[in-house]
Amino acid sequence: MTSTSLSAETRARILDTAWRLVKDRGASAVSVKEVAAAAGVSRQLVYFHYRSRAGLLLAMARHQDRSSGFGRRVAATRALPPVMGFEALVREWCAYLPEILPVARALEAACITGDEGGGAWQDRMGELREAFRLTLERVAADGRLAAGWTTESAADWAWARVLPSSWAHLVGMRGWDPAVFTERTVGSLVAELVTPG
Repeated sequence: MTSTSLSAETRARILDTAWRLVKDRGASAVSVKEVAAAAGVSRQLVYFHYRSRAGLLLAMARHQDRSSGFGRRVAATRALPPVMGFEALVREWCAYLPEILPVARALEAACITGDEGGGAWQDRMGELREAFRLTLERVAADGRLAAGWTTESAADWAWARVLPSSWAHLVGMRGWDPAVFTERTVGSLVAELVTPG
């Protein structure tokens, strides 16, 4: 094995271990020392690659999006016609939510309490919001953005409607079927933001 592939394996092991620990215990309860020990590496190695606990949590969240294929699936929605791409983006995100929900909620809590994991939450949610902006920019360029909305306000609205907390409240707490949540979310956002074609 080359040193590059070993390095990639080690990084993946560290980030996958961090994901598992945060999923099980929450972001604020996980230390760099614990991640290093569980991944079978030194704490110094983790600090060398990620500089801080905040850097580790950010790299962990970005790694999950890449390794799960979510980033690739989002990019593929941009090859669709604008309105179909918007609908596909909402569906992809709703399908991804159950996979990431425990960690997403832990990072959201870290953001609220001022823990270092809050930076990872802001980064990933910022990227999600940007994906909505790019998609809705295409809808607007196609002349299909509903009256009264700008690309920015439409992106804000769509993003806010699909935050993990919405899923947690309706699916987790109120017992909504995930497919119903997805269909109602897609239907309502398209009805509000898109002019019928």
